Amino acid sequence: MKPAIRIIAAYAVFSISASTLAAPSCLSANSTGTTFIQGNGNIVGRDLTVYQGLSPKQEAEFRKRIQQQDWEATKENPAFRKLVRAAHGGKDVEQLDAYSKAKFWEDLSNYLDKVVQADADAQKLFQQGSVGAELKALIPKVEAARNDFNYDEVNRLLSEFRDKHNDLQQDLAKVHYLQAQTCELQINYPEAERYYKKAAAIEDENPLYLDAHATILWRMGRYPEAEPLFRNALAIGEKTLGPNHPNVAIQLNNLANLLQDQGKYDEAEPLYRRALAIGEKTLGPNHPNVAIRLNNLALLLKTQGNYDEAEPLYRRALAIDEKALGLNHPEVATDLNNLALLLKTQGKHDEAEPLARRALAIGEKTLGPNHPNVATQLNNLALLLSEQGNYDEAEPLYRRALAIHEKVLGPNHPNVATQLNNLASLFYAQGKYDEAEPLYRRALAIDEKALGPNHPGVATDLNNLALLLSKQGNYDEAEPLMRRALGIEEKALGPNHPITRLHRNNLNDLLAKKKQ
Repeated sequence: MKPAIRIIAAYAVFSISASTLAAPSCLSANSTGTTFIQGNGNIVGRDLTVYQGLSPKQEAEFRKRIQQQDWEATKENPAFRKLVRAAHGGKDVEQLDAYSKAKFWEDLSNYLDKVVQADADAQKLFQQGSVGAELKALIPKVEAARNDFNYDEVNRLLSEFRDKHNDLQQDLAKVHYLQAQTCELQINYPEAERYYKKAAAIEDENPLYLDAHATILWRMGRYPEAEPLFRNALAIGEKTLGPNHPNVAIQLNNLANLLQDQGKYDEAEPLYRRALAIGEKTLGPNHPNVAIRLNNLALLLKTQGNYDEAEPLYRRALAIDEKALGLNHPEVATDLNNLALLLKTQGKHDEAEPLARRALAIGEKTLGPNHPNVATQLNNLALLLSEQGNYDEAEPLYRRALAIHEKVLGPNHPNVATQLNNLASLFYAQGKYDEAEPLYRRALAIDEKALGPNHPGVATDLNNLALLLSKQGNYDEAEPLMRRALGIEEKALGPNHPITRLHRNNLNDLLAKKKQ
């Protein structure tokens, strides 16, 4: 029995969408992540000049600095420095750790995307219903403070409005929404959720508020609370916009993502398919958003073991992005990675390898040689090579991935444990048991501390170390490790899960060897 190899987060592409971003004294740790697409609800054609947001000129200047990776601007350009602080929890670039610096430009670009999306959602907000004179007079001040990334001032202005105009319910819903956006931009999800909930309580059939509230609940892992909100937003969208409106496709996609996260694959699949069909009809078959939806559906099919149907979807997504975004775009690297991992699962290593190599080349070119995503690409290519018995080429790739993760994540991160596990498994396959053992032991120690003693990842570590000890004839030390691994899996996954059955078979094989 071979030890289990672990794949590091292989870029599952989720087109979850453009959410809102923005709270009363709500500073907290920096974070980035996937976002849900938000529809614009019942737009009634109001004054479009109420809220404009970041000027195109200012956005273009920020994008230029990011594209050029202008480190000097992070120190010398006052406006750009404010953006850096906003994106990193109030820290200047000099205060960031190695991991944040390695992902700096990617994170900054993602944060700017959130700012721009928040402005777009604020514009949609003021296209709904009427806007009272008091709130209309306040908006330029709020807008100016947001454009200056002065969220404390935004919080003060909105709190002051609530104190003075608590009777203006429709305007108050908009103020709650803006407050929640500020909390989200400050990465304070609990406060954002509180204010999105307040807005939705005032206008409980407004899809904009429902989507925003559901999205933040999803981000916080509160899936059962998010699901009925997404379903309600979808039902309202279908009724008011029609079943084939682009915003309905967005709501279908969001609900499907949530269902997939809960393991409700049979419910998610028809929603993904319907969202894809609407996108193909309204955006055209070759739009990048269609590629995202193809990736989402393909990932679900792969999870269900439906590889033959997933493969052409991944290939089509890749073709769309290559044409629309260019051959060396990071999204193309994501598509290549996803397809390569599917082909590996199917045993098509000869087809998978050049895709993994190309994904790595794009990552190194666009992100730099020491980016965490590059470490992931190195790991996945090494995994392919080792499965083909090409150990000599796989080993330096695993070592390089390990070095990147140790540097940017620190020596005790679970991804470091994964790299140690994979390198150890490479040595195991070559019969280099003395080199493999200390790596397996270090991976186990890291995961027990980082994940807790009863995590399934710890069970994998225990099983791998036990298999190695068994190979060396050290059955007495191996047996309690295997029993502990089996106990974790039975509790976490159930007695009939394939991994549980695998570990039970491993233990039975060990016990049989002890009797010989």
